[in-house]
Amino acid sequence: MKKLLLGILAFVLLLFIGSLFYFQFGECGISPFGCGDYSTKKDYATQKIMIGSGPEDMAVDTSLGYERIIVSCAERRKGAKETSGFYGINPTTNEPYKFQIEPADFEIHPHGIDIVTIDSIPYLYAISHNQTEGNWRHFVVRFEIKKDKLVLDTKQILENELMSVPNDLDVLEDGSFYASNYVPNMNPNESTKAILGIKAGSVVHYDGKGNWKIVLKEMCYPNGVYVDKTRKHIFIANGGCKEIVRYELEGSAINLATKVSTKEKEVKIPLGDNLLLDNHGLLWTVAHPCPLKFLEHSKDSKNKSPMAVFTIDPNTLKTTPFFQNNGGLISAASTVLRLDNRLYVSQVFDPFVLVIDGIEL
Repeated sequence: MKKLLLGILAFVLLLFIGSLFYFQFGECGISPFGCGDYSTKKDYATQKIMIGSGPEDMAVDTSLGYERIIVSCAERRKGAKETSGFYGINPTTNEPYKFQIEPADFEIHPHGIDIVTIDSIPYLYAISHNQTEGNWRHFVVRFEIKKDKLVLDTKQILENELMSVPNDLDVLEDGSFYASNYVPNMNPNESTKAILGIKAGSVVHYDGKGNWKIVLKEMCYPNGVYVDKTRKHIFIANGGCKEIVRYELEGSAINLATKVSTKEKEVKIPLGDNLLLDNHGLLWTVAHPCPLKFLEHSKDSKNKSPMAVFTIDPNTLKTTPFFQNNGGLISAASTVLRLDNRLYVSQVFDPFVLVIDGIEL
């Protein structure tokens, strides 16, 4: 009996060590067990801008003749009071305000957003996840931006079975867009499988005329999407593989043979989230390096979830770790938006945007 127990113990130990080696050295997959020290290395002046819960994504709007930030908010903790909607932030004062949605009874639970001007009209596109009696509906909706009002375009409520669980999108000036499906369905096991390295995510393209197609499959927890329209490149945060990947576009199709990865620069970006380009030509993303702590934070705000911010040169894919925090300043950060020497950092759950002032590159 003793030998049998020792044998079982040895097998479990071997399995555990094997798993650690797989997550540490495998192409994709992130160890749920490990979490390093993400203490902030430099003191910055910071400020919290209190808004709705779950300010997951941000975009810059210039429809009023100056820069302002639009933030998408939705409560993502089970059992908490819903506070879905869109907030604006004036960077001059950092004062927040809530957008009025017309019609007022339109139900939206926004996730990824993008702003684009089409035929001289500024539009906000937003992904929404609506649940009714356990059934999920995922769609993209378009609002016309009219000062501090968002007016629903009822002809642009877009949904298709190929958008399984979209989380980010990039809209082009013809109304077409690319959207990332980080998992194939809302089963919680799918997120676990993706973190462990199972490639079930995809990128879908909508041509603006009613036609949909999957243009990239077998991705591992893909999230942020950015399209360089001038160079005809598409960038995707392939989170479970700890990388940002770049492909060349041929029309709307992705040329798979042109893949380049930030991992070739020997920098890993674990569970990279949204991608935004700043006015200096740098891409910014933020990573969730500790999956278990992220899960604990999703249940209780008191449990902190570390974050790490990276800058990426879109031409060379040179990747530089820029800022990190163990969760004391902000947990589960999801988007980084740079305006000159200031960063605005949003997050998945808690109701504020963090401002980091006096950055230098």
